[in-house]
Amino acid sequence: MNRHLIAISAAICLITAFPANVSAQDYIAPKVEVSTEKVRNNGKLYYSHIVKERQTLYSISKAYGVTIQEIYDCNQDLNLRNEGLKSGQVLLIPAKEQPFKFEPVKSSSAKEAARQAAGSAQQEEEYFIHKVKWFEDINAIAKKYGVSVESIININGMTSDKLKRKQELKIPIHPEKWEGANAMAAEPQPKSQEIPEEEIKDTIPEQRKTIDDISDDIVVNEGVHAVIQTLLLPFNDSEPSGNKTSCMDFYSGVLLAAKDLGEAGTDIDLSVYDASMGAIPVSREKIAKSHFAIGPIKREGLKKAVTVCDGNTWVVSPLDLNVESLTDSIAGIIQAPTPTAYQIKDMVRWIKSDLKSSDKVIVIVPQGSNTAYAAQVEKEMEAIGLKHVTTTYGNVSPNMTTTGTNRIVLACNYNRSDKSFLSTTVRNLYSMLGKKADIVLYGTARLRTYEEIEVENLHKLKLHLCVQYYTDSNSAAVERFNTSYRSLFNGEPSRSSYSGYDLMKYFTILAAKYGDNWPKGMDKVRFTGLQSDFDLHKTESGSYVNQAVRRVLYMTNFTTKLVK
Repeated sequence: MNRHLIAISAAICLITAFPANVSAQDYIAPKVEVSTEKVRNNGKLYYSHIVKERQTLYSISKAYGVTIQEIYDCNQDLNLRNEGLKSGQVLLIPAKEQPFKFEPVKSSSAKEAARQAAGSAQQEEEYFIHKVKWFEDINAIAKKYGVSVESIININGMTSDKLKRKQELKIPIHPEKWEGANAMAAEPQPKSQEIPEEEIKDTIPEQRKTIDDISDDIVVNEGVHAVIQTLLLPFNDSEPSGNKTSCMDFYSGVLLAAKDLGEAGTDIDLSVYDASMGAIPVSREKIAKSHFAIGPIKREGLKKAVTVCDGNTWVVSPLDLNVESLTDSIAGIIQAPTPTAYQIKDMVRWIKSDLKSSDKVIVIVPQGSNTAYAAQVEKEMEAIGLKHVTTTYGNVSPNMTTTGTNRIVLACNYNRSDKSFLSTTVRNLYSMLGKKADIVLYGTARLRTYEEIEVENLHKLKLHLCVQYYTDSNSAAVERFNTSYRSLFNGEPSRSSYSGYDLMKYFTILAAKYGDNWPKGMDKVRFTGLQSDFDLHKTESGSYVNQAVRRVLYMTNFTTKLVK
């Protein structure tokens, strides 16, 4: 798969340059004239615009009637996001039928309405209005529009750089007029625009919330925090190529999440290291500055990473659900994939919620085998008082009910040595449909990984599956992700791609809102991702384990449905 990976070494932001040493009385607004020169590139028509002194991306985009994003897309070789505009640069601007004249957005405040009614045309052309979003601070807004923080503070008459969510902020059209000695007098903002002291403290109640709730309910003292992250993956390890592909796909998902979050206003500093052969190629001092480190993927690598972090940085286990035991003995680890034990726990509760008085619960184990999986199933059923029968397949038929539904669990360890037991048992259960009463099969994620099991039999047995990963292809969010992924990386996303995106997005949002105290958000905030969910709970050792499970129903029409 060909990929054009994105390098992220600093905050994802928009940067433009500003002139200095222009007196207020001599100031001349930088006029943007639409070029008469047109060129054709790859079959498309563009204006050829030469950048002049003091012109900004914003003023150019308005003159030509295009968006800033369109200018970025047409001039990717200039790296405008990071390097900004330079006088004398030649920009390609997509040709529109009629470039429109810029009309600034008018403030909805009563004072501005009065000014407009009085015919203050000059004032209308000084600024437009930006409504502050929950994730934005003044630096992000300044970078978004290519103006300076100083100009925003001066034109709004602000006494500090603190902003309030949904605040109407003036963005100067000519920022140079509002900088340094050139700054014009502006009326101080009403005190109602300042952040009240009582709103500075964290306002999340004790019950867990969703990521969407954060945008409405959290007010944090410092606004949006820059998020510093470290990624440790074995990109060049001497392992099967499938593992390398998974790491690259995961990395691609991480980069796409960083791109989306950066465009939304979050400053991200992502450092990426090759942790092949169990190495942790980063110093204690460097990693200590990170809010969290994602990876490595294996048990021994995670233990090394925790040692290097030395309690200063959280280590996220990204892909392997079999390292959960580390969280029972070591502090500082976050187990992101939901372990099998919690899938079993949810499966047992699903059975109980479906159970009717005429039904029977049967646990089938391999002949002559006492499995750890079966022991966990027994433990969970006993914990909630769920009556059941545990037997081998040879004794299943005498234990089945003919008047209700037989709710069946296949309790093996799901090793490769169990594939014969699984495929044979599923096939035989299918053959019994109609001869006995109804049969419904319950299972966890590993059941769907065996190619030896005929999938149509799982559908006929109406499999109820509890999993850590499931992607709803009909979801609008998934469709948007797929489109962006194909465009950026010239390939199809995999399960690891979705995992990288979900994990990066969840932890970055928490760190952006809470800063250095972001781990407290794990106790309170649930997250629903493209493929996986996060519901983290603290262990006695001081680590965290994800307990979120998705329930998937295999329909008899050979489709699958996400039911939780």
